[in-house]
Amino acid sequence: MSQSPFPRLFSPWSVRGVTMKNRVVISGHFAGWWVDGGLPSAAFEAYIEERAKGGVGLFVIGATSPMPGSGWMQNVSEEIIPRYAALAAAGHRHGMKVFAQLCHPGFHPLPGVPIFGPIPSTPPTGPRGKSAPKKVPTITELQELIAAHAAAARRAAAGGVDGLELHAHESFLHSQMLNPHWNTRTDEYGGFVGGERFLRETLVAMRQAIGEDLPLGVRVKLDDMEQRGNTPEVYRGLVHRLEADGLVDYVITTGGDARFHHGPTPRPEGEWLPLAAELRKVTKLPLLHAGRIVTAQQAEDALAAGWLDAVCMTKAHICDPHHAKKAQEGRLDDIRYCTRCLQSCHGAMDRMTCVYNPLTSREAIPGWSELVPAEKRKRVVVVGAGPAGMEAALTAHDRGHEVIVLERSGQIGGQVLLAAASPLRKPWARIAEYYQRQAKKLDVRLGTSATPESILALQPDCVIVATGSRPVRFPETLTVHEALQGAVGSAKRVLIFDREGSNRALTACDALSAQGKEVVFVTALPALRGTGDTMLLDEFLQHFRQRGVTFHPGYELVEQCPITLRHVDTAEELVLDGIEAIVATIGSTPESSLTHALRESGVELYTIGDANLPQTVEAATYQGARIGRRV
Repeated sequence: MSQSPFPRLFSPWSVRGVTMKNRVVISGHFAGWWVDGGLPSAAFEAYIEERAKGGVGLFVIGATSPMPGSGWMQNVSEEIIPRYAALAAAGHRHGMKVFAQLCHPGFHPLPGVPIFGPIPSTPPTGPRGKSAPKKVPTITELQELIAAHAAAARRAAAGGVDGLELHAHESFLHSQMLNPHWNTRTDEYGGFVGGERFLRETLVAMRQAIGEDLPLGVRVKLDDMEQRGNTPEVYRGLVHRLEADGLVDYVITTGGDARFHHGPTPRPEGEWLPLAAELRKVTKLPLLHAGRIVTAQQAEDALAAGWLDAVCMTKAHICDPHHAKKAQEGRLDDIRYCTRCLQSCHGAMDRMTCVYNPLTSREAIPGWSELVPAEKRKRVVVVGAGPAGMEAALTAHDRGHEVIVLERSGQIGGQVLLAAASPLRKPWARIAEYYQRQAKKLDVRLGTSATPESILALQPDCVIVATGSRPVRFPETLTVHEALQGAVGSAKRVLIFDREGSNRALTACDALSAQGKEVVFVTALPALRGTGDTMLLDEFLQHFRQRGVTFHPGYELVEQCPITLRHVDTAEELVLDGIEAIVATIGSTPESSLTHALRESGVELYTIGDANLPQTVEAATYQGARIGRRV
């Protein structure tokens, strides 16, 4: 056993003769920038290698279709073989195994219950086009798809991957075929029984193509959940039969579809482990699980309970590529823990990165994966200890500079701390907590109001202004900052007016409705929205509706006595009674007075984060990391 604090997690395990050095797995996932002409890109190769350097035991290459037209990576010709070889080598250089997953996106639209609930939005004022009818493949086309999976598996094996996996999860092809609500065929491939036939025939064809040496696994659901169709008992029976017939060497599971699968911030951590524990009772196959396991301790506990043989920590390693290595070495304070916000990973899949780790997606750019030491040591003064300032300070420090951080308040974290005051967004505080833990590396002076004179008295070679922003005030209303700090007081019926479409208004709605206040949410935008992912917004809405929040999308607040709304499209007016307090979000303005005051000082000067332009935490940390590499 390893001497790590997590001995089970960092012990080896094997499947069909292939041994992984530890039980940390990155399951199949996707980013648009991984694709180069339908093939895996060089940037994706760097992404894999960074996580191999970070101590991961197994990486599964996901989102690869055996047929053209998916928009993902496509395994459709011999061209992909050398790309597989490069991806496998990127892992092997650092002792990480690399498996390849095959996944056909399926045929849409899906019948039945929508994956997401309806978002409050204005009704259409003109005609809208109809979506195309769902394509139902013929038997011949299904058999061609089976053959395509076999050919793709052969090419992956020829590229030197260590194992293969078939995706039968979420709402993609093999999952569609297993769900009787989606698979309404009446032939031999109809319903769950027909869907299982299709799955089995695909696995048999893949095994024949790759031979007997490579592991072959399948990714399945533990439950259909909101999509219904199949219960956990049905999926347990499926796994038992696949094992009995020797069709697979391992099984990887997740909770279900859409927001349940990805587990946005409000969902409980490790939510579906009890279902995995039930599956464990009916199979001796190596069992892997992906489902909001974001710390090594959670993973260790699941392994100690005997529920799992390996643990998928995918988003944990999107957030921190070196999570595994840091955990194995006991450097827990150095780990950036995933908030499950989905804001910059799943919510922006075309350019997937992390909301507070700008290295993710930039692994191939010189100077990002490996910091370049500073040619000359400088004294760098950073004003502001929010995400932008702290990221700049830590980056500059790691390059060898002397860094002093001046922070007016008594806490590190900036506006992140305010956002985390919302009950459904508590994990957002992990961003601030990371920078608080890292602050011991720096000279951070809290409760210090910086002035041009006090800054220059420190004799800096460089000053980085990261003083954030302040909310623009709508006349005679409260800001979200004030509302979260208790300024709404005893008011029972509160109007939230949103004109910016960020998470700020959602945060206020969450906090106030959780206090039992009657909240009326008004937005001048055509639909309720926040910064980030549809799954997270859907999860918020589930809670808001349960608390009785009412919504008025597409309305401007035009008068406050009486409260009068006017529809932005139709000009219809609506008067609201009984409103006792108004909280408004209409934008923010930079706090950049220090920049103007220091511009003539001759000191090297940068302005970053909201002090530059109010944006997102992702933009703030990227600017901090970039300037920290530049000074």
